[in-house]
Amino acid sequence: MPKIALNLSSEQVEALSKMYPDLPIEDALLTIITNALSSGKPHKAEDKSLKSVIDVINAYSGKIDEINRKISHLLEVLEDLSARVQNLEDQIKNLPRVSQQAKAEEKRETRKSAMDILREQRMMFESDIASKIKNRDAFFEKLRRSGAVVIELAKERVAVDPEYFSKFVEKVEKVTVGSDEALSKELSKEDLKLLKALMSSGLAYFDSIKKKWVIDVNA
Repeated sequence: MPKIALNLSSEQVEALSKMYPDLPIEDALLTIITNALSSGKPHKAEDKSLKSVIDVINAYSGKIDEINRKISHLLEVLEDLSARVQNLEDQIKNLPRVSQQAKAEEKRETRKSAMDILREQRMMFESDIASKIKNRDAFFEKLRRSGAVVIELAKERVAVDPEYFSKFVEKVEKVTVGSDEALSKELSKEDLKLLKALMSSGLAYFDSIKKKWVIDVNA
């Protein structure tokens, strides 16, 4: 049988003596080697240490898995938030355009036509709008096509709301006197203004024989 020489420290020798107090040191070593070779398993102390290491690794692995799950969830939340922010940015970019369109539509809806203004004012003398409207011929022609009564006076034109003009003629023809004092009692200021404009152009006069006013307008 081959011989093996081992140099052992005093501590190692003492440990062997405690493990196998009834055996010489040589036999104790042989017993340890024989047991190790026959069982193929590590020492109990080593097995316990290995198990502790594995337990620690498993614990950290579980925490790492939990952290990975939380990170995945946070990434999903961030992607959702990013999509919402992008959507909001797109909406904000479109706000000025939508606002301008709304204002333009509102302006078109609220803008009054010349006929609407005439209905409110009842009459428009050319001299009153000369500084505001360049193409007055087209303006009065448009009013005429819209139903306004356009009268050619001696020096200018006047457009009158048709409903007001009909009532005006009816009211004037009922007046049986021709004095200014009587007219001021029967007619409003607007009526007097229009009647005097017609009178100055020979389109209205008082028939003293028939005792009535005559309005001769071919509009």
